Amino acid sequence: MIANSYGIDRKRNPVFFVVTRVIVVLTIIGILFPILYIFSLSLRTEDTVYQDTLVLIPKEVTHENYVNAWNLAKTRLNVSFLQMFRNSVICTMSAIVLAIVLASLSSFSFSHYRFKGKEVLFTTIIASYVVPAQVLLIPLFFVMARLGIINTYLAVIFPYIGFSVPIATLILRSFFEQIPYEIKEAATIDGARDLQILSRIIIPLAAPAIASCIILLFLETWNEFIYALVFLQKPAIQTIPVAIAKIAGGKFRLPLGTYGAAIMITVFPIMVVFIVFQKWFVAGVTMGAVKG
Repeated sequence: MIANSYGIDRKRNPVFFVVTRVIVVLTIIGILFPILYIFSLSLRTEDTVYQDTLVLIPKEVTHENYVNAWNLAKTRLNVSFLQMFRNSVICTMSAIVLAIVLASLSSFSFSHYRFKGKEVLFTTIIASYVVPAQVLLIPLFFVMARLGIINTYLAVIFPYIGFSVPIATLILRSFFEQIPYEIKEAATIDGARDLQILSRIIIPLAAPAIASCIILLFLETWNEFIYALVFLQKPAIQTIPVAIAKIAGGKFRLPLGTYGAAIMITVFPIMVVFIVFQKWFVAGVTMGAVKG
């Protein structure tokens, strides 16, 4: 019946059908073209990087730009690119894991328990996500300085967790509430405690939601720049976005091909995370769209 309804709509509204498809195709091109163009620049030689600027396939292909980009951090900041990667991975993964753990506990509480002020507390948590991160930069800097953790990973991990928990709680609570109550009740009758219900039943069933959270939080924390720039002032512990900004800016003059290669090296982990979790991400986006 659904297929027939789509067929009728297509026949009755051919113009609408064509226009929507054209919009989708143009949107995809608009999203992919900048990435493909930067990738094309990263493969060009220094002599051909400014030739055929709108052509995606370079006439001459080289991998020297990636070698130069990888070595630039060591030569200009005295820190290897691999160490920058390690710093970003430590800060990002630590914040994501802790944020999802806290969001899972809070979402389970909001979906499983009944208590006074539950919705007010939930609204307050979600409203905190609306506060711009730049507004909290100076107050958090004084707090971190008082705690003595400036120039340590904790200086950015704590703010990343604080900014990630609200959106993760919003996503996970909606998924937790879709899980039939009979499943939770049966586990309770069998003697399972709340943490066992959460870890052994709720979280496995909510894998698409958790995958969605991982992708969204990874994009937000991996590319974060302001807090990493202010709180991580030592080059040895700075993350990749800060390193690339310092390498490409200021007194340094970076060739366009090498700069494109540095950007692609930074974007590569994001692509890997999305490819790994895209199956569950799509399921998470579409879950709840169709009932039954």
